[in-house]
Amino acid sequence: MKPRTAAAAAVLIGSAMLLGAGCAGTAPGAGGDADARGPFTFAMHKDTTGKMTSRILDVWNKRHPDQKVTLIELPESADEQRAAMVQNFQAKSDRFDVVAADVVWTAEFAARGWVQKLNPDALPIAGMLPAAVETAKYKGELYGAPVWTGGALLFYRKDLVSKPPTTWRELIADCEIAERQKMDCYAGQYAQYEGLTVNASEAINSAGGSVYGPDGQVTVNSPEAKEGIDFLVDGFRKGYIPKKAITYKEEDGRRAFQKGDLLLHRNWAYVYGLANTEGSDTVIAGNVGVAPIPGATGTGVSTLGGANLALSSYSRHKNSVLDFMAFMESPEIQRVEVQDLSLAPVLTELYTDKALAKQFPYLPALRQSLLSARPRPQVPAYNDASLRIQQEIYKALQGQKSSTDALKDLADQLQRIKSD
Repeated sequence: MKPRTAAAAAVLIGSAMLLGAGCAGTAPGAGGDADARGPFTFAMHKDTTGKMTSRILDVWNKRHPDQKVTLIELPESADEQRAAMVQNFQAKSDRFDVVAADVVWTAEFAARGWVQKLNPDALPIAGMLPAAVETAKYKGELYGAPVWTGGALLFYRKDLVSKPPTTWRELIADCEIAERQKMDCYAGQYAQYEGLTVNASEAINSAGGSVYGPDGQVTVNSPEAKEGIDFLVDGFRKGYIPKKAITYKEEDGRRAFQKGDLLLHRNWAYVYGLANTEGSDTVIAGNVGVAPIPGATGTGVSTLGGANLALSSYSRHKNSVLDFMAFMESPEIQRVEVQDLSLAPVLTELYTDKALAKQFPYLPALRQSLLSARPRPQVPAYNDASLRIQQEIYKALQGQKSSTDALKDLADQLQRIKSD
C-alpha cells in the first residue's frame, strides 16, 4: 500500500471510530446524518495571517474535491466569537459544521448538547501536550479535538533590551529604555473582554495567588492576588502601562508593538511571525525577541490558551468533519501551522524539533510557558465568572475602585455564582 493510500485508509478508519463514539454520546436534539459526507464549513476567529485558506484549507480541498471546507471568519474579539457560536447552536443551525472553540468553551458546549462526543482512541492523544488534551474534556469524556494550544509570551525589542526581564521589578526597570526611546513600555490586553480575564488570571497566578482553589472554593480575595492585580493597577497609575492600553485587545497591542511604539508586549505566539514579516505593517522585523512572561519573583504563570475543534451536533456531514479533524491534527498540518501561521501546535514532538526551533526561536520559550501554564477558572458557569472578573478588575485598572475593594467584591460575586 502506498503511503498516501495508507494515510487515507487510516483517516477513514479513524473517522469511523470517532463517529461511533460520537453517535453514542450525541446529545438530545442533535441533527444531521451521521454517515453523510460532503462540503462543510469551518468557523474560527479572524485569520489575521491570511494564510489559513491558502496554506491549509486549500490542501484539504485539493485532496477532497467533493468534501470542500469553507472558512467562516468570526470577529477578532473572543466574546464576539462565542456569541456567534452560541447563537448558531441555539438555533440548531447547521451553518457551522465545525468550530474552533476557545479552550474554555468546550465544556459549556458539551454540557448543552451542542457538540458531539469523540473517541480519544482515534486521535493522537498520546502525542499531545497533556494540558491541551485536558481542555478538550467534559466530565472525563473528549468533546474536542485539540488543534492549537497557547501560552503567553513576552515579546521585546532585542535591539534595545539586551536581556529580557524575568520579574516584574526587572520589567519596570527596563521602562527607562522606553522613556529614552520616547516609546511606551509595556502592555497586554486590558479592554473589558475575555482577554482581561486572561491577563488578570496571569497576574494573580504569577504572584502565587489563585481565583479558585483546587476544590472549587473562591480564593481570589488574598494578599497574593492583590499583589498580582496591583502590578497592573500600578502600571496604569505610574505609567509603565500606557493609559491607552485600557482599550487594548490582542490586535491593538500587536499593532502598537510592530509599529515600534511599544518596548515590551504580552501576547500569543502568532505575533512572532507577523512582527518579523518584512513588507507588512511592521518596522521591527529581525529585532523581535521572545521570552516567557515575568512574574513577581521569577518566571510568570501563563494562562493556557488555544482552541479545540468541536463537531456541531447539527452538522449534516459529520464524517467529513471527523476526517478534517484528523487532518488538522496531523504532523504535516501542525508543522504548517507553526511555520506559516505561528500557531502553537499540540503535538509534543514539534517542540523538540531542532529545525523548527532554529527557524522559530520562540518555541523553547513557549514550551517553558506551556509546562507551567494554568487554565482559566474551570467552573460550570464560566462565562458568568469571567464577566464578573472583567468588570471588577477593569474598575480597579481605571481607578474607580481600589484593588482591595475590587477583589473583595469579586470574591462575593463568584461565591454567589457558585451557590446558584
